[in-house]
Amino acid sequence: MNKQLKRISALLAATLAFAGCSYYLSNAYQAQKKQRGHETVYDRIQAGKSISYLVVGDSIGRGSGASSHSYKWFKQLEHKMLQANATAMRGNQIVQSGATAFEGLFKLQTTKQEYPGKYDLVFVVFGENDRKYMNAHEFGVLYEALIRKIKVFYPKADIITVTENPLRNQAFIEAIETISAHYQASNVNMAEAFRATGKAPASLTKDGVHPNDEGYTIYAGELYKQLMANTRQKKKIAGLTRPLFKDSDITFDLYTGVTKQKGFLNTDNYYTSETKGSYIEFPFYGSLLGIKLLRSPAGGQIKVLIDGKYYTTVSTWWPFQRERYIYIASGLSPGKHTVRFEATGESSKNNISNKALIQLSSVIMTKKIEGKPLLDSKPYNHFKIK
Repeated sequence: MNKQLKRISALLAATLAFAGCSYYLSNAYQAQKKQRGHETVYDRIQAGKSISYLVVGDSIGRGSGASSHSYKWFKQLEHKMLQANATAMRGNQIVQSGATAFEGLFKLQTTKQEYPGKYDLVFVVFGENDRKYMNAHEFGVLYEALIRKIKVFYPKADIITVTENPLRNQAFIEAIETISAHYQASNVNMAEAFRATGKAPASLTKDGVHPNDEGYTIYAGELYKQLMANTRQKKKIAGLTRPLFKDSDITFDLYTGVTKQKGFLNTDNYYTSETKGSYIEFPFYGSLLGIKLLRSPAGGQIKVLIDGKYYTTVSTWWPFQRERYIYIASGLSPGKHTVRFEATGESSKNNISNKALIQLSSVIMTKKIEGKPLLDSKPYNHFKIK
């Protein structure tokens, strides 16, 4: 009987010990998990841990101009971080040559399922293309909307904004700086970095715009310095704050419903025409308008009329076929509008095919909430962009 009691006691003690150990390990795991939840990108750099990043940008964002993939700015930055800090960087890109912040915002929204990772860093690279299609105020609305969308999708990521080396428009530069400061994003001005070298800009670029290998080495070096400064300062990740622009949390809708058309054929879900004078009309609501279309080497030119008045002309030429999301207008009056896209029959200036092909799919507008468009382009009084 005594032996049986001893066996029971020993079994009970072992069970209690195992339970205690399991409880301790469980609590330790939860504490570690909780601690990792508060771990910033700069904590990970300090510890030599790997980090993940996303680039949202244009041709400079994708490293166009580099002689090889290894000389693109983000690959040089990856190499520098690994060699100097034992920190491995792995990244994805939502980038497109010729893109504006409008296209970046649209692609970020519509391709998020392809980039579901919990990124530690997001680089934003826009401005030089935007100045060709919009004024600084319109750019500010879209740039802030992009920053806010990134913070909604990736709340634990820090944001680094890049002022591109060819950008000379001071109002655009100030918009990037002001919005970056408001959201506590680190802004790196590459135009200033290029000037600081004392070298002629042409010697640091491939074509006067896109950096060459040496130019992208400057990009990587400046971004590395910013990351190291943020690490030393133990920079915290800022939360989503009050917007500078009213109703700047933009979500897009695509609309394919045609009210009138002449001379366009529906081919593979694209309304297609090469005939001068052919037109197609769409209704849309809200103050923002874009268009989803195909650009190609045979691209022509489209005249855009909003509510019966000429607004702009859009080229559909590109050196290779690519689906694009093109900014048309913002700051329109709230409510319902009509847009007409009219084929001019003229080839774009770089088109050598003797064709003037128009292939468009749908209009892009802001999503309605309770019958109201989200975008109102009027800024708050404390933040004005000329």
